[in-house]
Amino acid sequence: MLTKLKNRIRLFFGFSSSETNGLIILVPILVLILAAPNLLKNALSKQSSQSQLEDERLLKAWLEESKSKLKTEDSTTFIPTFFNPNTINEEKWVTLGFKKKTAQNIIKYRNKGGSFKKKEDLLKIYGINQKLVTAYFEYIIIPKPMPKPKSTAPALKKVIEKMVVEKEAAKFDLNLADSAQLQIVRGIGPVLSGRIIKYRELLGGYTSTTQLKEVYGLEEEVYQRMLSHFDILISSAKKININEDSINFLSKHPYLNYKTSRAIVKYRAQHGDYQSVEELKKIYTISDSLYRRIAPYLTIEKTE
Repeated sequence: MLTKLKNRIRLFFGFSSSETNGLIILVPILVLILAAPNLLKNALSKQSSQSQLEDERLLKAWLEESKSKLKTEDSTTFIPTFFNPNTINEEKWVTLGFKKKTAQNIIKYRNKGGSFKKKEDLLKIYGINQKLVTAYFEYIIIPKPMPKPKSTAPALKKVIEKMVVEKEAAKFDLNLADSAQLQIVRGIGPVLSGRIIKYRELLGGYTSTTQLKEVYGLEEEVYQRMLSHFDILISSAKKININEDSINFLSKHPYLNYKTSRAIVKYRAQHGDYQSVEELKKIYTISDSLYRRIAPYLTIEKTE
């Protein structure tokens, strides 16, 4: 068949035998060269289509994998939202994808005084979905606690106590003060200071600074100034024994007149020794106010 094709070509074109052979070889080569671009294009197009399909398949697989990661073990959905585990209520925990039982455990833990100081503390809750907690890590907000202001109360208390001690230390004991010390108060001279000391001796010692008001000639303004310099630092009142002392001895006290002293001795003679100073309240001539004034100076203890 090839020989017939060569003869026809030689007769049609008038080629020699060698020219005919060259033409038969050259024509297929030219056809192949002309067809090569289209063949290559088709091949590349087919390869590109396969690559695109593969990319789409991989993308679809990645999306499916991502969706599965956003699912909890109990098929609840992860909801990207910021929250503080120390403040949200039970309903909010359930909305975030946690089981109701877990939410109740968290609320009970907080009600008992517990708190989450860091994100990892949530993993310690019994029965909690740890994968879901991990997924929420970047959305959990736990504010740092504000530093508590230092209380100034203890320091202030110490300052006040020190001031009181210093103030008290600066005062004179009214029961030990002499005439010169009493006269440091403006308004007190030798006469008035002498009266204060004499009245102190008659009483047997002051038991209260208010007794200064009983001193003849001591004005209120002077009394108020005395309070800044004098106080009862040591109570050392001389005692009168109502079971032993006589009417005359009792009546020498500024608070007891002869009539009252006689009533005290008479009651003792009728009822025996007093068992307590309070028994004086049974004597009708001794009022409550008189009893309160005289009681610090009385005793039933026997003298040695």
